[in-house]
Amino acid sequence: MKAIKPEDRKRLIVAMSLLAAIAAAIAALAVTGHLGPLWSKMWEVFKDREGLRTYIEGWGSRAPAVFIILQAFQVVFAPIPGELTGVVGGFIFGAGPGILYSSIGLTVGSIIAFAAARIIGLPLVKLVVSEESLGKFGFLTRRKGIMISLAFFIIPGFPKDILSYILGLSPMRWLTFVVVCTLGRIPGTIMLSFSGSAVYDENWTLLIAMSVICIIALGIFVLLRDRIETWLSSKSHDAA
Repeated sequence: MKAIKPEDRKRLIVAMSLLAAIAAAIAALAVTGHLGPLWSKMWEVFKDREGLRTYIEGWGSRAPAVFIILQAFQVVFAPIPGELTGVVGGFIFGAGPGILYSSIGLTVGSIIAFAAARIIGLPLVKLVVSEESLGKFGFLTRRKGIMISLAFFIIPGFPKDILSYILGLSPMRWLTFVVVCTLGRIPGTIMLSFSGSAVYDENWTLLIAMSVICIIALGIFVLLRDRIETWLSSKSHDAA
């Protein structure tokens, strides 16, 4: 039997402790009857833009903090659509504050995902990231790939939330990751926040312009996705 390294033993203990705590919390909520209502409340909040806007505005002066927490939450729990919260941020707070609050929340959520993957390791990442995505982007875990990772964060429509988990398995430094994920998310955050603000101001010209830019950028990526990903992968291998 292969000996377990001390650092691997520590990681295993931390992982099992975290999983046990999560399981205990879920069990406690289920036993006390709070799990069902809590899940229903979360679904009502996130299912559409209007419900999310009403929920956030209901917090009054604490709305910015709540919005930042929700943005971080949707990164950690990748199935929640980040585009929805981004537009809502611009709608409620305006373009400038929406960009700021979204950027803070997205960065915090990305750091949490990155840290969770780094502490717990591959077993956790496999729960969040599909085998197909791990196979396709697994090369990012074997090198720092700063510019390649930045490009993936910038690409519209690319699943940036799972990228945070994947990079948690890489040798990338913490500070480098924070800079990469923050800068890479800014273009998309700007477009979503301005779109939400345009809806609130009924600035249909701006909204149409933002929509056209988004559609064109997303269309180009969809049509050339395989080529772009293959090219970035090859560049990463060349740089190794």
